[in-house]
Amino acid sequence: MRKVPKLTPSQALNRPLIGQAETHTDVEEIKTSRRLGFYIGVLGFLIAEQTTSELTEILPICPIPFTANWLLGLINLRGNLVPVFDLHKLLQLEKRAVKKQMLLILGEGQKAGAIVIDSLPIPLTFTNTEELTTLPRLPDMIKAYATSGYEKKNDDDKKAQLWFNFDHQNFFDSIATKVGL
Repeated sequence: MRKVPKLTPSQALNRPLIGQAETHTDVEEIKTSRRLGFYIGVLGFLIAEQTTSELTEILPICPIPFTANWLLGLINLRGNLVPVFDLHKLLQLEKRAVKKQMLLILGEGQKAGAIVIDSLPIPLTFTNTEELTTLPRLPDMIKAYATSGYEKKNDDDKKAQLWFNFDHQNFFDSIATKVGL
């Protein structure tokens, strides 16, 4: 009978398994992230991680005279005045054929802003292998706030959709200075 040495629990857990190779291969770890995306025309934007967001039907909008046509006005959201932006007009993009537009509110309190979107936000999962190394040409007003992106291939069609990380807070801050006519 063969005598097996007794091991402490730590030794038993830390010993190599039988047949386990001692070499490690340099395989890139695939990381995934889950995000919500929305369309403005043909452009796909991702809501930043850890961002408070809310979806609502179009609320009564109080227009503000002598402002740019892409600032639709203000809504009253639980006592907070929230500016409503039409990014289709700002970015000069055609609206998609939709049944019903919605308001996407990004941020909270005095830092909130609302965007008219074409459809419900879409839950998306990305891997680091889908990340774009270079971004395509974007409208000037948005390119500084589309910080990175992903190319998501659809299962049903062969055309890939581009999705851009959207720095909404800095974008809202920048266009706040451009609303007057």
